[in-house]
Amino acid sequence: MLKKELRSHFLVTLVWLVAITLLRWDWNLILLWLGGLVGTFLLDIDHLFYLLVVYPHELTGMRVKRLFEQGRIKEALVLVADTQDERFKLSFHNALFQLILYVVCFFVLTSTGSLFGAGLVMAMALHLLKDEFELLFKGKEKRLREWLFWQVKGEISFYHQKLFVILMLLIFLGLNLLLI
Repeated sequence: MLKKELRSHFLVTLVWLVAITLLRWDWNLILLWLGGLVGTFLLDIDHLFYLLVVYPHELTGMRVKRLFEQGRIKEALVLVADTQDERFKLSFHNALFQLILYVVCFFVLTSTGSLFGAGLVMAMALHLLKDEFELLFKGKEKRLREWLFWQVKGEISFYHQKLFVILMLLIFLGLNLLLI
C-alpha cells in the first residue's frame, strides 16, 4: 500500500511538473521540480504527527513508536500507510488548512519569486486535491466528510463536499496561471 500511495502521488506531481515545464521552459525550473518533490511528500508527515504527538496513546501510535525505537523505520512507515484510513482528524488534511494553504500559495507565487517555495506549496495543494478526488471517485462520501470537515459541527452534504473540492480545483488551476 505504501508503494502504491507514493507512486500515485509522485505520478500526479510529475504530470503537473511536466505540464508547467512545457508551458514555461526555463533552466531555473529545476528548483520548482525540487520543491514539488519535497512538497508532494511533506503532507504525509501529518500522519506521523497524529500518531506520535497528537494521539500517541492509540494502539497504532504505540506500535509505530516502538518500531522507530527498534530502528525498523521501513516497517513503521508501512504500518502508517496501511492504517491511514483510521485517522481523520489530521492537522493538515482538512478544509480549513487547505484554505490557509491556498492563501500561502498565492503569497509565495506573487511575492517571493522562489521557485522552490512555489513548487513546495503547490505540490502540497496538489497532494490534497489528489486525495480528495480519489475519495470522490470512489464514492466515499462519509470518509471525505470526516477527513475534510471534522472541525465543522453541522452536517455537510455530499453535494457541498463536491462543490468544495471543485472550487479548490478551480483555485488551484488559477494559481497555476500565476506560475506560468
